[in-house]
Amino acid sequence: MMKNLAIILLVLLGFTSCKENEEEMFTSIQVNLEFAHVLNGEALELDGKAYTLPSGESFTPSKFKYYISNITFENSQTGSTYTLADGYYLIDEAGKKEITFEVPAGSYDKLSYYVGIDKERNLSTDQVGDLDPNNDMVWSWKTGYKFLVLEGEWEYENSDRRGLVIHIGNNDPETEVNFKEFSFDLSSEGLTLGSEAMVDLDIEAEISSLFTGDSDLVVHELESTSIMGGPLAISVANNYQQSLFSIK
Repeated sequence: MMKNLAIILLVLLGFTSCKENEEEMFTSIQVNLEFAHVLNGEALELDGKAYTLPSGESFTPSKFKYYISNITFENSQTGSTYTLADGYYLIDEAGKKEITFEVPAGSYDKLSYYVGIDKERNLSTDQVGDLDPNNDMVWSWKTGYKFLVLEGEWEYENSDRRGLVIHIGNNDPETEVNFKEFSFDLSSEGLTLGSEAMVDLDIEAEISSLFTGDSDLVVHELESTSIMGGPLAISVANNYQQSLFSIK
């Protein structure tokens, strides 16, 4: 009798253990990317607060938004990757600053994404959702999207206030100029994915990175403070690719 009871208890314990393991298993990971925007380390505020740009101008921002696309997670040990299908997201200081999606369960220690729209989708603006032209992120005189937009007013010493308009995109939608990749080593941040069913990743964008880097941008010395293409736009994009984003 005691032997049979022991067998029954072992079976019950094994069943309970299996059930607990099943509950701990998950087939996908929910990832929440939340973006925060700062200028010189200060939280960004639109239409009111004045900041000092690296070149000394006082700058009051009125608009800051950009596209995130081609989000990819990688396991550097196995080389396996997962790219979010049809993932084009408009991040806007005046609107959405968080992205939520799911990736297949697995171990990922690297994250990458692009700022901008790849050539395949940039050749047409007849699209919906975040790529809808009504989001005011398409060129009015040619096909293609604005990848990143910063607007506001600046003044220097005793000069009159003037507008600053920075619209970064492709000079030619057939190319991928200014379509910039950003990569992060999650493991170095202690954020390797795989052990939990939900992960929050906080990403900070430092706007001063547009003005410093390979080509420092001195606003009060510019011939025009409307930057909408050409070599100057390329310089700005090259600047911010170096240090626009960091994981916090």
